[in-house]
Amino acid sequence: MITQAQEPDYISLAENSPAMLCRDAPPEILEACALDNEPTPFLEQFFEAGIRANARMAHGRELPQMYVNNAILVLWLRACRLYTNGLLSVADPDLEKEFFSSADATPS
Repeated sequence: MITQAQEPDYISLAENSPAMLCRDAPPEILEACALDNEPTPFLEQFFEAGIRANARMAHGRELPQMYVNNAILVLWLRACRLYTNGLLSVADPDLEKEFFSSADATPS
């Protein structure tokens, strides 16, 4: 379980690791995603930080907020699936994809 004191560290991780692959996603983040029916405010901040950093790295620009909001949901759903597949020892098709990019996320 991620504590409030740890949240800034995870947000910094997202900002500083825009090319992180799904296979390298922090297990604590995947678990936190799977524990709720929707992204928590912390998870929204975490994914937004990573999405924005990934867009700056990949495209050299900022994204409109509407795109970021949609991407948060796509990436949260993928994180839930990654967590579940890990528990079931099922290979996930997105393991080698960038964790903070929704461009080629496999539909859940």
